[in-house]
Amino acid sequence: MAADKSKVDRKKIAVEEPTYDQLKNFSRFNGLKTRTVVASMVDIMLQDEVLSRRVVEQCLAADAEEAN
Repeated sequence: MAADKSKVDRKKIAVEEPTYDQLKNFSRFNGLKTRTVVASMVDIMLQDEVLSRRVVEQCLAADAEEAN
């Protein structure tokens, strides 16, 4: 039952293939599960205001570049 519940609690997210490959390689190199790495990155980003601002700025720049 526990395995079924944990699968229900998961969601899929779309990422570009190069981003997925980097995340997967980082996770595997360090012996970690990819979903755990993503969860930890989100927790750290939300706790660090400077890092959060950097993420927002980089996202805005990437979106602007993609629009051009």
